[in-house]
Amino acid sequence: MIDSRSFYQGVTVKTAVKFFLAAFVLLSLQAQVVPQFPYPALRIDLFLPFMFAVAIEYTPFTALLWAGVLGFVVDVFSGEFWGLHVGSYIAAVCLTNIASSSFDWDNPVYQMFLVGLCALGQSIALGLFFSYVPMDSATLSSLWVGLLIRTVLCSTVAPLLIYPLLGGKAYGG
Repeated sequence: MIDSRSFYQGVTVKTAVKFFLAAFVLLSLQAQVVPQFPYPALRIDLFLPFMFAVAIEYTPFTALLWAGVLGFVVDVFSGEFWGLHVGSYIAAVCLTNIASSSFDWDNPVYQMFLVGLCALGQSIALGLFFSYVPMDSATLSSLWVGLLIRTVLCSTVAPLLIYPLLGGKAYGG
């Protein structure tokens, strides 16, 4: 008999509500707080680590659905490079699902590496997009340095965002 308290893969209503609330809080922070940071390098994408947690907690189809919907919403709020967030979130979910069978996903170093890899891909796409905007070489080089710093910050913050979502499952619990 199907347990009415769970959706997929043991995800309970409580877990689903926790993820919806976390998505709402992250979206609020991403739309209101992060753009106010004085340096572009500090404007990290908070949803990349969130997509890692979603990929671990939900089935691949449900995680891809989360990635597509949240990527579209974040693209709407960013308003510049359409498809960047959808593509990078879907890539994060796919990488996590592919690599989770081979790696220890509850290891914070692995989480940082995987989120950093996705953030690096996102930064390269942004850098190539902004490279077509006319600017001098000093501005262009500072743009790439800022994107590299953004990648490192995003991977550093990853375990801090993932642990509260995965709770006892993360870090061997």
